[in-house]
Amino acid sequence: MPMEPGSDARTSAEEHDAFIAAEEVDDVELEPVRRADLLPYLSGAFDLAEAEDLGHACRVALVALGIVERLKLDAAARRRTLRAALLHDSGIAVRIEGGRLQGGAWVAHRFGFDEDVARVIAGTHERWDGRGHPEGRAMGEIPVESLAISAAHWASDQTDGMVNPLRARADLQRLGPDDAVAAVGREVADALRSVLKDDHLWASLWSDSLPRILGAAGAGDGRPSIRKLEHTAEVMGEVVDVGVRELGRSARVSALAGELGQCLGRPEGEVRALRVAGHLLDIGQLGISREITDKPSILSIEEMETMRRHPSLGARLLDGAPGLGPIPAWIEAHHERPDGRGYPAMLTVDELELAPRILAVADTYCALRAQRPYRGALSHQDALALIEAGGGRQYDVDVADVLPRAAAVWDRVPAPVDEPRLDRKGARAVS
Repeated sequence: MPMEPGSDARTSAEEHDAFIAAEEVDDVELEPVRRADLLPYLSGAFDLAEAEDLGHACRVALVALGIVERLKLDAAARRRTLRAALLHDSGIAVRIEGGRLQGGAWVAHRFGFDEDVARVIAGTHERWDGRGHPEGRAMGEIPVESLAISAAHWASDQTDGMVNPLRARADLQRLGPDDAVAAVGREVADALRSVLKDDHLWASLWSDSLPRILGAAGAGDGRPSIRKLEHTAEVMGEVVDVGVRELGRSARVSALAGELGQCLGRPEGEVRALRVAGHLLDIGQLGISREITDKPSILSIEEMETMRRHPSLGARLLDGAPGLGPIPAWIEAHHERPDGRGYPAMLTVDELELAPRILAVADTYCALRAQRPYRGALSHQDALALIEAGGGRQYDVDVADVLPRAAAVWDRVPAPVDEPRLDRKGARAVS
């Protein structure tokens, strides 16, 4: 922590320089991407929040795209369908006033999509026969893109949980899309029937390449750039913050992680990657039961074990996503400890890269400064003292040493730009 002037300070500086020299200094390079390239991967977080099989939203999107193509809708309608399908149940994750459909519209807006995408999302729970919700619209009153997503959702519901595409296909042929006519109308049901005969579609539905296939289909997103990657990660962090009812948390973790990296002399590419990782650090928490994340008291041992799944869930969601480089591995390791008593893999300091050690300190400091139902927010000095006390065991000593300087960024993080009205039922549990 802060050093007195004199030889001790010089010795510490020399040790710090040796520490920096010993670390891997090859720069981390993020790669330019489009929002469309990342969204299929991020949609997995909404699958987990909805308690659906991972990949559900991607499968719905692929089938819905097939339907609108057979209906000969134009390119703009296909873009709306893809975007709305990937976000069709995102409102479950955020829990804002107005319910899941209002929440889905807010998520679409934050990702930069227009009102037409929000309108399609809002129509995905209406039915052709007028027995849907929230407005009970019927037939031509419902956007055809919404009906296509509903039909695709119906098909996915029949097959989710199956690991054998041949069995899934046989079961759907036995049920027949006619079962969906009351919900989506004859024309859309017939288009679904045609889609489900497509051999290429069935090969793609359970392919590990499906998110990349959908990313390639996302026309109209402009040229790839690192700034688009950073902005998409920032928005997803805001969505997670709303989901766990701690607005602004991901922005603070991101800013502090980047500042710690700069104070440690890390290359600029790694610093940018640390900031992106900070935004996405807790994406796996959307896959943890609300009974745990909303518990207004300290978690039981069993609940804590469940909560400890979130780093691995986050890494699994982002694995293979273009542009992110080592970030999924950093996210999985951000609760590891130098003494080997962390999770999920109980790695020791010799097995840990510097980046997850930086993220661990940033995450902990921000958690300590936040209010919890069972304690107030800690002051800057109290948070520093706790992290310093854990140096060498819970936290990397060298990272903790630069925290007092880096933490000044805390007060410079701006408030959320589009703060929603949260549904305040329940409360935030532990970090």
